[in-house]
Amino acid sequence: MEEFSDLPSRDVFGGTSQWISGTFHHFNTYLYLYTALAGISAHLLLFKYGEWHMQAPVLFRLYVIATLSTTILAIVVHGYETGTWRSLSLNITFMFSLFSSIGIYRVFFHRLKNFPGPIMARTTKLWHVWKCITARSRNHHVLDNIHKQYGDFVRTGPSEITIFHPEVFTAIDGPRTKCTKADWYDILLPELAINTTRDKVEHDHRRKIWNTAFTSSDLVEYQHGVVAKLAGDLERIVERAARDGEVVRFSECLNWFSFDVMGEFAFAQSFHMLQNQQWHHAVTLIREASKMLGIFNPAPWLTQIGFHIGGNWLHGVRDWNEGLGWCRIRMAERIETQDVMKKTDISSHLIEASRNAGMITKQDRMWLNGDSITLVVAGSDTVSSTLTFLFHTLALHPHHQTTLFHELSNLHDCTNQSALAKLPHLNGVINEILRLHPAVPTGGNRLTPAEGITVAGTYIPGNTNIVAPRYTIARLESCFENAGEFMPERWYEIGGGGRTKGFAPFGMGRYACVGKQLALAELRLVTALLVSKYEFRIVDGKGGDDDGADIVEGMRDQFTAQPGGELKLRFWLRGAEGE
Repeated sequence: MEEFSDLPSRDVFGGTSQWISGTFHHFNTYLYLYTALAGISAHLLLFKYGEWHMQAPVLFRLYVIATLSTTILAIVVHGYETGTWRSLSLNITFMFSLFSSIGIYRVFFHRLKNFPGPIMARTTKLWHVWKCITARSRNHHVLDNIHKQYGDFVRTGPSEITIFHPEVFTAIDGPRTKCTKADWYDILLPELAINTTRDKVEHDHRRKIWNTAFTSSDLVEYQHGVVAKLAGDLERIVERAARDGEVVRFSECLNWFSFDVMGEFAFAQSFHMLQNQQWHHAVTLIREASKMLGIFNPAPWLTQIGFHIGGNWLHGVRDWNEGLGWCRIRMAERIETQDVMKKTDISSHLIEASRNAGMITKQDRMWLNGDSITLVVAGSDTVSSTLTFLFHTLALHPHHQTTLFHELSNLHDCTNQSALAKLPHLNGVINEILRLHPAVPTGGNRLTPAEGITVAGTYIPGNTNIVAPRYTIARLESCFENAGEFMPERWYEIGGGGRTKGFAPFGMGRYACVGKQLALAELRLVTALLVSKYEFRIVDGKGGDDDGADIVEGMRDQFTAQPGGELKLRFWLRGAEGE
């Protein structure tokens, strides 16, 4: 056997095997270590800086692709069981390191670490989304409860402070502010709109066009005519129901009215819902899609993922896209008919402004599309919800119906907008409804400038999202005496308890609602026409007395306020029995 004496012994083979095994062991250890370092570095060198909500869909896709690719590769190299476990464990290591770094930084080292607030709110806005889900889209209640627990300045997100103080409105929207609109307003991109653009220069340029249009005599005359005509259609529905002793599904009628007005105002083309007494398909799509905002509003990055990835299988996203598509088609048709139509609707002025600057470019079309969406959605929901709360409240306070009737009886024409604007109790009622039930309860987020801002003596660092919940602020006793009570007199009686520092239903400064006067015209005219002729009370589905509590208690905050139930009213002519 001497011929085999030069071959390596088993000890040599065993040592080689142990060396290879040790090498793989160290390789695995280093691989997990490098993966953990990659997760930490991704946060500290990348995600810690700037805004990432618009990149969220791309990052989500890249993450899915990377995970699937590494899993397939690991299975090819190591086999199914080992490869799957290897890929899963590396993925967990990366994500755990990434989110641990984010969590530790946000809780202990972030510039907002000294502000009070829920511990989970410091780490992620998914906490806020979950709260909105469990609260059934009642974000105004979520924030109101947070205020009661934590005070006036609360950290409600990793880079977000919610301020429950009346001075916040001037601080974020006043004439000297350097605050800009926050990341939520990128929701319509690539479409652009006057109320969503975050660029101040672009906004101011667009605002001049809108201001010129809204102050033009032909548009003012047109809008008053449209409002009066459609308010008359609404009155005829009430008149017929009062004559026949029928119950009016009034909140539904108010939605038809407000959307018909904006259809005429935006495209010179009504939805004809009052006339047909049924919902228009496009309006139904938009209203159903808006329900998503009640849940996902707190997390713009999650909204972007849903819009870009869930378009074909998420019902709400599909409705949203179809509704916006309808608006784009209407605007395209409106552009084609510009030369043969009179300059009456708002679109005619916007289209003409684009043409005066040259040919209508792709960028111009994005503005026109975005503005049309803004008109239909923002201009309709806000008015219909305010009118619903107004008539619900008047039904619960019949003596205010009587006071309004006596005030209106002095007018020769209840459609005269100049005269209606001077009536103290009518406008007091409207202001009080806007105070107690703001059309935008918690929205309107702003981003502080790099140097930060100071609100009521409290410094807010730069690049911080600011939330100013109108719903809670307008109910503070520090802003209004007997803040929880409906007191229209506070707005015109000396010592009535009215203060304006906590009252900004239409916003202020450069971002104030451009359609404020149109909205007030609708509110005044509908209220005056119906209260001057009818009395009314709330009834249930069978015609019995009801207080309509769900209207207020079930209100949903979907950026705009949505009454929680259906307002059913029984009307009767003044002087007749309310049976």
